[in-house]
Amino acid sequence: MKIEFERVFVRFIVNYLTEKRISHSDFARQLFPDLSEEIAVRQWRRIRDPRGGGKPRKLTLSESERISSILNIEFPSLIWQVDQYNKNLKDPK
Repeated sequence: MKIEFERVFVRFIVNYLTEKRISHSDFARQLFPDLSEEIAVRQWRRIRDPRGGGKPRKLTLSESERISSILNIEFPSLIWQVDQYNKNLKDPK
């Protein structure tokens, strides 16, 4: 089964937030600082887990870069980590 890199990226971020015990609400407020808290949380939910089987909201490249900044991980390093995570999904050891 082919999984889009963007979906793997989101899955990686969700796992990272869980491991670091960062709430999705806190993360959403940082990711979308110009939006109200309610809308920011809703936007992040639409990205990570749309309700009712709806199509997930796409991440922009600038949002992905902002995520790396929030997590304090250099963007190229974050992409590399996601790539390694993706390889492990395809070939679990």
